[in-house]
Amino acid sequence: MKTPKRYILIGFMGAGKTFLGKQLSEKLNIPFIDSDEEIEKKHNSTISEIFKNEGEEAFRLKEKKFIEALNPSESFVLATGGGLPCYSRNMDLINKLGKTIYLKASPTCLAARLLNNNTNRPLIENNQLEQLKQFIKEKLAVREQFYNDASIIIEQEDLKLEDLLKVIEND
Repeated sequence: MKTPKRYILIGFMGAGKTFLGKQLSEKLNIPFIDSDEEIEKKHNSTISEIFKNEGEEAFRLKEKKFIEALNPSESFVLATGGGLPCYSRNMDLINKLGKTIYLKASPTCLAARLLNNNTNRPLIENNQLEQLKQFIKEKLAVREQFYNDASIIIEQEDLKLEDLLKVIEND
């Protein structure tokens, strides 16, 4: 039986996990999964609504259950929510699932990407650029210890699919 290919893209919101994940899954001809989208579908609620109505802790529990329910015998590319690796030993779980890839970007780069795309992102709604940069710096200071446990760390802010494929092939 062929060993399944599983790539899990992690990093802060705005790092390009979904964007590159969709391209990678298409190129490798394996399914793409976005953890936030799957949680929204399963619970018939947006992430913002879950945060508002049930709180962050309830959302983090839903993330853990989602990871635990993934089929370990299937191939896939998974884009996680930015906080997923940082709670409930999820980083250990996803490292066992497949090849974890941390898409690392600076707070300045992330803030620029997120400034005009912060709807449905409950942690950053209504932030201005400087507020956003400060928030990202503070969150990264906590989250990076988890992100750095990834199998592969890519510190390229203008990452192209071809670059990602080279890194995966050479690992």
